[in-house]
Amino acid sequence: MKTASEILLTKAEGQDFDRKAAGINLRDLANILVAFANADGGTVAIGIKNKQFEGINHLDTHRINDFKQVGYDLIHPALKVETEFQKVTINGKENRILLLTVKSSDRHIFYNSKDEAYLRIGDESKKLTYEQIESLNYSKDIRSYEQETVETALLEDLDQDLLKQYKKLNHFDGENIWKLLFSRGFANRKMTSDDSYVYKLNVAGVLMFAEQPNAFIPGARARFIRYSGTQAGVGENLDVIKETMIEGPLPKIIEKADNIVKSQLREFTSLNIETGKFETVPEYPKGTWLEGIVNAVTHRAYNLNGDDIRIIMYDDRIIIHSPGNLPSIVTVDNIRTTHYSRNPNIARALVQFGWIREFGEGVDRMYKNMEEYFLDDPEYVVTNAYTELTLRNNIVMRNSRRREEISKITNYDFAKLTYSERAALIYVYEHKELRPIEFIDSNSKLHPSTARKALRNLTKLNLLERHSDSLTSPNTYYTLKK
Repeated sequence: MKTASEILLTKAEGQDFDRKAAGINLRDLANILVAFANADGGTVAIGIKNKQFEGINHLDTHRINDFKQVGYDLIHPALKVETEFQKVTINGKENRILLLTVKSSDRHIFYNSKDEAYLRIGDESKKLTYEQIESLNYSKDIRSYEQETVETALLEDLDQDLLKQYKKLNHFDGENIWKLLFSRGFANRKMTSDDSYVYKLNVAGVLMFAEQPNAFIPGARARFIRYSGTQAGVGENLDVIKETMIEGPLPKIIEKADNIVKSQLREFTSLNIETGKFETVPEYPKGTWLEGIVNAVTHRAYNLNGDDIRIIMYDDRIIIHSPGNLPSIVTVDNIRTTHYSRNPNIARALVQFGWIREFGEGVDRMYKNMEEYFLDDPEYVVTNAYTELTLRNNIVMRNSRRREEISKITNYDFAKLTYSERAALIYVYEHKELRPIEFIDSNSKLHPSTARKALRNLTKLNLLERHSDSLTSPNTYYTLKK
């Protein structure tokens, strides 16, 4: 396990972390802190040059104090900067690194002394245009919802196992869980008339940890719908294979949704012309759908409670619907490189739980994964009310290739077969062998008698080979005739 000082040298600079030399200009430092505060918060480590410790002990006290006061002297409105010294050893001598940490704000946009606003995007602090500042202002209003108090929520309403896990992730050994929740932005604190404090859970705390967030925040759930075919259909033509409501704290919603999607995914077997071997290829690149689900859960506008997250699966695509448009200055054109958390405290916690690996990298990784599988780019449709992500597989091409390959293997014209016979050959092709009961259960359109008739016909045509130790054996199975 890496020490704290090793982490300072090896941690990637990005959305919430930067390294700077001891000689950094104060105005440059102010711009970085402004960018962090306007985005998700972050930490600047001062005293590291070219990824090597140089320390700050050679600086005079006045200079170090200037660093600590930069949030008041060069930033407005005044920005609270938390300071911490990290001990390090340089050439056998003890030295220090100064850590300056700022939190994100759900109320203010911060500016430097020249009235310039910056936003942290990846590992850069970008200066904002007037239009971007206006967009950021609007997003701050929505972001503030995360911090609204939920008066009726109690500690007893929280998922205790999830809280234990979160305490462990934060190395928190205290008995008063309120201290951890308040420090991480999941609870609000109010002073009472007798000068004592009272804590209350806020929206972020309820969403992250309540066993049933939907009881306090309508629409705080996800819905999975799986259709047969490529269209939803209506009335008698409504062909829903599976529909599930997914509820619980956000980490568990993500986990449940991921498992449900995985259970519905298919694998395609195709002949590699170069190797002459059959290879199994998943319907979508591993984890691609998960990135979409995590983004929907993390960045949805929870103040829009007349809608919920929907994961809709068709034969040829997955659509992930999330209430709310893209946050702040994120657009369809810059979504691969620009990041802004609508719910920053939720986002940071999901990073700790391991659902988000690196801020701002998920969407770009999703594009790259689709490209590697020769699939279409992810498609976004954005309105004022919702954001929809569509991931398309290449089932049309795969089905065409599969039919061609089966025809080559069987030396028979695939088009001459009935639907049930084609379905049986495809099933055997993908699963290596076919057991009648499993085959019938796999397809709601198959009637048992029709399916068994298809198996008999295919056996007579010498396309399938029946394996059985008796005429009525329950262990009977079929394979492609070689």
